[in-house]
Amino acid sequence: MNNNKEYWNSIYSNIQNKKPIYDLWLKKFNDLLEKHKSSTIIDLGCGSGGNSLYLHEKGYKVIACDYSNEALKIVNKHISDIETLNIDITKKLHFEDDSIEIIVADLSLHYFNEATTKEILTEIKRVLKKEGYLICRLNSLDDVNYGSKEGIEIEKHYYSTKAGYKRFFDKKDIKYFFGEWQIKHLELCSLIRYGAEKKAFEVVARK
Repeated sequence: MNNNKEYWNSIYSNIQNKKPIYDLWLKKFNDLLEKHKSSTIIDLGCGSGGNSLYLHEKGYKVIACDYSNEALKIVNKHISDIETLNIDITKKLHFEDDSIEIIVADLSLHYFNEATTKEILTEIKRVLKKEGYLICRLNSLDDVNYGSKEGIEIEKHYYSTKAGYKRFFDKKDIKYFFGEWQIKHLELCSLIRYGAEKKAFEVVARK
């Protein structure tokens, strides 16, 4: 299994000199973000910090969180005054109950089996304030350029691929995993990632 710290550290250690880049997917949620501008936003599974950089440039206070120390080095190098936190999202998050208004999780929630995915969402819900929001993107089952329906299917829509363990979602899956949430936005979108089209779902869910 390549979902371990050594694997991700090796990925990010090779791009230490590359400044974080972002697309503008969060722009459509500006009204929601602006309502909570005085609050801290958690970027959960921030990677090299593209979303953290976008939010930071817009004047938001962000805590960039990732499993990989090497990823956080990139964030600290290019966004010098941002707070970072090394975190394993499969464990208890380092935040108090009902303490955060908004959590962003961009393409970071699709590496886990069903039980672990449920546990992660339960833990996110614990941290969010009443009527707090999770804004995320999730692999779509249509994401054929990035491993959908390839490899060994371990459980429904969860595969062992050449690039590691990945879950791919359809709308039924999202409604299942977010059954105890209020889904405020659910849309299939396309983006360009590493030179190829990627299909993902945008989800805004309220506690």
